[in-house]
Formats: sequence, structure tokens, C-alpha cells
Amino acid sequence: MPGWLQDSKVLEKFEPSLGKKEEADAKQFAEASLALISVFDLITGMGMASADMSGNANTLLKAANANPGSTLKSLIDAECAGKDAAALKKIAGDGKTVSCALLWLARALNFIIKMLEELIANPGKKLSDCVLAGYEVSLKPHHGMMIRTTFSVGVKAAPYRDAFVAKLGPSEEEVFGAIKGKQADMSELVKSVQGYLKTKDPTIFAD
Repeated sequence: MPGWLQDSKVLEKFEPSLGKKEEADAKQFAEASLALISVFDLITGMGMASADMSGNANTLLKAANANPGSTLKSLIDAECAGKDAAALKKIAGDGKTVSCALLWLARALNFIIKMLEELIANPGKKLSDCVLAGYEVSLKPHHGMMIRTTFSVGVKAAPYRDAFVAKLGPSEEEVFGAIKGKQADMSELVKSVQGYLKTKDPTIFAD
């Protein structure tokens, strides 16, 4: 079997968006995000997290399909332009808006990118520890105690590192080499989206 990296075509799907920052095509970004999130299909215990992340990506995809040719910036602007702090806070807390979906989707993508970064940089590190490392710097600061506890319980079901890596592709060297080559650009893309959201209000749209 080719493995997740080839089956998901995640790197190919991200390629058109890299370097475009918030001007990335919204539909392409959403589809690439769904491909990256699908890595959690390989990790037992991450079903709830994956469903939540996919929900945000699909909210973006639905808006993109309703507005052909839209960029992340144009969709954010359409919702946020001219709004005061109270209105922006409402938008950021409404799971049906593009801005709210992107706020949480960007945090989720940072989570996955950091998890993979830890996995690649630390050959002896357990998969569950890599998952936790990604969670610590992305979603955890924005979660309440109940969700944090649920996540901690879920991650304990993560498979052994070797079993997970074997599902990614034909060899660790090939898969990690390909991912590592795009990591910085993917991270920069996500940070640029977060940065643009923060231009609307840095407190409400904190990353």
C-alpha cells in the first residue's frame, strides 16, 4: 500500500496555497486542510478531535463553494469589515461563520504540523508524546478543563510510533523527507492566516 502521504495527496493539495498567505484560494485551502486532518484517521483516540477539525474545514469549504474564486482574505473581510469589537466577538464565537471556522482550523493545523515536526525531529519519542507536544502549543490554551481531560484520555489510546509511521508511506525516510521539505512553508501559511485574522482584533482572534 502506498500509505497516507500518497493516498491523501496532502502535499500536492497544499502546494497551490504556499506563499500566498491570506490570499490563498479558499476552496484549495479547505481541501488541503481536510487532507492534513485525515492523518488522525490513523491515530486511535483522535476521532473526536478529527471530527471537530473537519467540521471547521467543511464550514470553510461550504462558503468557498458558495463564493467561487474567493480567497481566505475575501471571506474574512466579507464577515468582519466595518464591525466593532462586540460584533467581531460574536462572529468569532459563532461556529457557522468562516472567521470562527478559520480561527479554530488554523489552530488545528498548527497542532498537526507541530506533531509531525516532533515526530520527525525526535526518532525516539512516543507518538502520544508527539501528539501532546502539538496540542500544548496550539489548542490546549483555548480549551477548558473538561476538553483537556477528554483529550488526555483519548491520546492514551494512540498506537505505537512504529505502527503509525508504517501507515504514512513506504518508508520513514521517504515520508519524513517529503513532509520536512514542506513543513516550514505550511507553517508560514497557517501563521499568515492567523496574522490576518488578528488584524481584525488581536484579542478576539488570538492564535
